[in-house]
Amino acid sequence: MGNRNIKSYVFKLLSKRDYFSSELKDILLKKGFPEEDINHIIEYLKKNGYIDDEKLKERFIERYLEKGKSPVYIKNKLYQKGITDEIKISFEDELNSALNLLRFKYRKSKDFKEVVKFLSYRGFSYDVISEAYRIFTEEEE
Repeated sequence: MGNRNIKSYVFKLLSKRDYFSSELKDILLKKGFPEEDINHIIEYLKKNGYIDDEKLKERFIERYLEKGKSPVYIKNKLYQKGITDEIKISFEDELNSALNLLRFKYRKSKDFKEVVKFLSYRGFSYDVISEAYRIFTEEEE
């Protein structure tokens, strides 16, 4: 009886959005399901392809980079969701994210100090900031 309830509850959750396995476990524990049942259902979901933490992590990173979020921001968001493994974001991806942010959100002057402050406050590295500034100012000329 309990296993059927947990399974229907999990599929109800998954019908609305994707979850990391750690998120599902936390939700189910708070709901009062036994940990042994939770571990069984998560293994079942992984084995049958209903959840895939790696693919979800890739989509998550891609979505936040498109929004102009820094690797620091993304790592913090993933950590909040229970993902603690290494997250690799290339220089080019970080640069594109910084450029997206500058193009769509930054309307002030092209002063280097202001751009550094704007991007560093959002967690971008100095190397990425200086390269993004160079490209951003060249685009405007």
